[in-house]
Amino acid sequence: MPRFQDTAALICFDRTPREKLYNCVQNPSVSFISFYQFRIERTILPEKPLASILPAPRIAKRTRWIVLLWLVAAISIGGLAVTGPPGDVTGFDAVCYVNAMRAIAHGGDPYIEGMAVQNAYIKLPTYHDGDHIPMIYVYPPMTLPVLRVLTRLPDWGLRLLYWSAIAAAFLLQLWAGYRMASEKERRWLIYLLPFVAFFPGLLSDWTILSGNVAGILYGLILAAAVPGWKRDKWLWFYVAVFAASIWKPQLLTLLAFPILTGRKQWLPVCTTGAAGTLIFAIQSLLWPVQFHEFFQVAHMQHLLRHDFGFGPVGMLSEWLWRMNIPYSSTATIAYLVWAVALGILMLTISHRVHRRPLLREYWIPVALVGTILLNLRTTCCDTAAITVPLILIAWRGLLSGQKFIAQWKERRAGGTSVSATAPAPTQPPCHKNLALVALSLFVACNLLDILWTSWLPIEGLVLLGVFALGLWTLLRPASSFFQEKPSPLMP
Repeated sequence: MPRFQDTAALICFDRTPREKLYNCVQNPSVSFISFYQFRIERTILPEKPLASILPAPRIAKRTRWIVLLWLVAAISIGGLAVTGPPGDVTGFDAVCYVNAMRAIAHGGDPYIEGMAVQNAYIKLPTYHDGDHIPMIYVYPPMTLPVLRVLTRLPDWGLRLLYWSAIAAAFLLQLWAGYRMASEKERRWLIYLLPFVAFFPGLLSDWTILSGNVAGILYGLILAAAVPGWKRDKWLWFYVAVFAASIWKPQLLTLLAFPILTGRKQWLPVCTTGAAGTLIFAIQSLLWPVQFHEFFQVAHMQHLLRHDFGFGPVGMLSEWLWRMNIPYSSTATIAYLVWAVALGILMLTISHRVHRRPLLREYWIPVALVGTILLNLRTTCCDTAAITVPLILIAWRGLLSGQKFIAQWKERRAGGTSVSATAPAPTQPPCHKNLALVALSLFVACNLLDILWTSWLPIEGLVLLGVFALGLWTLLRPASSFFQEKPSPLMP
């Protein structure tokens, strides 16, 4: 196939399309043909596959290791699911779905039966200990017809279908996070993916075995978001978010992600948000009694569990509650201030990324984590879905910090000052030492998680710390981190 030639662009044909785009950005004198050539080659000339870069024996060795790691992870999770106490380790969130379907199958009301269970629990002598709090169905009435259809399936078929959906959604979450990585990062990230199930949100937990429907919803949403940040096609993302909001209306905050990473998405975002809000509000007219019962059950469940999440507002609310201080009005004001400040900050960075295309690869996971933090009640199900983006942000932040320290030492030693346009240091960074630092931080956080009486502050601090590290990587001035030619993203 013939290629366009443009000698003024100083772009060689043996370079990758990503490098050509880098040269187009760095050289203002590049002609329009250079950009047109990049569009043609990026569309019809794929990057070199891994088989053309690595020798066949090395690829076979990598494949064997990857298969072995996945087998170990699958056997470990399966063994724990079989041997663990039902309702304690396995399916402790799915219990409420089972109880709701049983109530529907016998012609009952899951909300009425849930309130009866809550009232019986309050009368127990161990009520104030907070142990064995019952799991109650706290989803809107529009979800009940779905449960009514599922009651027609046999128990074994329903279990097989649901846990298969949980496993498939988990793989979709990993796939979406994997697509955020560059080619070099994928070479080591592929070995970490099997262990994500054991450390959701970078801390040890069994969220994947909880059976929470949020895992399925996040799998669909993140998989539908990949064409959005890759090709700016967001239709299926909006469909997934709208469908997920029927179960969890708070997931409508994910609509901020297309605004931060896409172009001209305000109209479809507002339309989808209005439709999701309307479908929630209209339930009070279609099922007024059940809608009122749903709010009663949800309010009582909050009073019993006091699960505020580990977002900034959630941790503030929990601290006020433990100090016996009213938290409702304070939490509302704090959330509005937090959401506005975070939104302004991320919109500012988004405009900067649009002006500097080389930042986009590093902005995508940071924008996703920031979008999750817009949720009023961030839980382990939310952070489990963004474990891979958290890994990428942390690694890139440590790389940037290493280069920042190297530049500081060079200036301290009296070397030439590094300006904003200075090239990167010629000495390659020592990734082995950096990997040891990352592993040490990871182990330290998990030890604190195990030793601390409450794991919520640790998870919240890890989430906010990684997010702040990503922001610092994108915002720090005089950085040579983004002046390097980045690794081309694989299609």
